[in-house]
Amino acid sequence: MSRSGPDSEKDIGMLSFDERRFDDGAKCPGDGCIELTVQGKQLHYHGAKDIRSLLESQGENSAYANVRINGDVLQRRDFENIRVNDGDQIDFLYFMGGGRS
Repeated sequence: MSRSGPDSEKDIGMLSFDERRFDDGAKCPGDGCIELTVQGKQLHYHGAKDIRSLLESQGENSAYANVRINGDVLQRRDFENIRVNDGDQIDFLYFMGGGRS
């Protein structure tokens, strides 16, 4: 998936993300903050703790994204029921079709 954006946007295979959404690696400040690893980068997250809210906070489209937490790929129908926890490793996956037939 490709999005237009500032020069700080990085490509990782078929994925893109903007590093400005991630913190500098300092300790998580304040109440309600959890530390996540999202797309290989540390994130201090203060939002609602369900997957759909995390996706939306990061500018991802929950209708098209697949999510892997700690190695397990989630069902899209469970995004509102699955909570993220401090220390989780999360990847947003987009499967692309195409090629020759």
